[in-house]
Amino acid sequence: MAGEEKTEKATPKKRRDQRKEGNVLQSKEIVTAASVLGIFALVRILAGYMMKTILAFSGSVFERAGTYDVNADTIMPLIVEMMTVVVMIVGPVCAGAMLLGIIPTIAQTRGLFTMKALKPKFSRLNPLEGIKKLFSAQAVIGILKGLIEVIVIGWMVYSEISSRLPRLLALMDTGLMQGLAYAALSIFDMVMLICILLVFVAAGDFIFQWWQFEKKLKMSKQEVKEEFKQMEGDPQVKSKIKQRQQQMAQSRMMQEVPSADVVIRNPTHYAVALRYDQDKNRAPQVVAKGKDYLAMKIVEIAEENDVYTMENPPLARALYAQVDLGREIPVELYDAVAEVLTVVYREKNKTLHA
Repeated sequence: MAGEEKTEKATPKKRRDQRKEGNVLQSKEIVTAASVLGIFALVRILAGYMMKTILAFSGSVFERAGTYDVNADTIMPLIVEMMTVVVMIVGPVCAGAMLLGIIPTIAQTRGLFTMKALKPKFSRLNPLEGIKKLFSAQAVIGILKGLIEVIVIGWMVYSEISSRLPRLLALMDTGLMQGLAYAALSIFDMVMLICILLVFVAAGDFIFQWWQFEKKLKMSKQEVKEEFKQMEGDPQVKSKIKQRQQQMAQSRMMQEVPSADVVIRNPTHYAVALRYDQDKNRAPQVVAKGKDYLAMKIVEIAEENDVYTMENPPLARALYAQVDLGREIPVELYDAVAEVLTVVYREKNKTLHA
């Protein structure tokens, strides 16, 4: 039903289908936190290398400053050298940032790659749909979350700068390197606070995304039933298959009747065909059995193929109830069946071995 409440957890099949469509649990805040932490760690590790590279380039430029003739032949090599230095400084950080943006995504999606999300959807061109998304609950939550992050980070930065402002003003009377060192440590402390905040934000966002994802996947009881039908098969289809299987089994059973030694009947309600191969079987075997119409059919085929038929209602009912098709008769029926086969074999001039 279209309006039925979705209260059931998503089934494994529903989760697999959604994954194929590209719908997986994913938090962008985790990617952001990992990227910021990773970039900061890389800058921290490569700070010495970056500073040495900058100082070496600056010193080289200042040493050659008085020897330059400003023209195209001298400026272009300087620009190329400056770009090379920039790449040497920024390149490792950018490469690390790209890698740190990919790894959390792969970890969350468990390596999912699908092109279905890139397929064009004409519904995306509908301006009404776009307006609905702008005012949806998810969009409002995203905006509020972003505003709270900006406010908190701004407050943290302002508090840190305010507490360090007297010391920063005092650095005007110290050396350049001391001032740079203190500024770097101050930036380090502020970034650490921001990183801690981002970790908590990422954890909270992951929990929220998980709740929202599970809510989106929930199914109604009717949907669960329909899925179960698809997996197990529609009852009507299963019934037809079972009926067809029974018909095939009956057909094979009827093919065994001509090879039977005797058919014991009651006289129309039950019929059981027995065959006794003294070289293969320890006891007579039920090769066909049935009641009502099927019993009459067994008797008809037996008479057409000159199979001996005998009326013995108690024995026919006992064989039908106690012995499955293709099984040998139980010990308690040996005597009764032996009497029947003795009569049959006498008619056929055969000997029944004990």
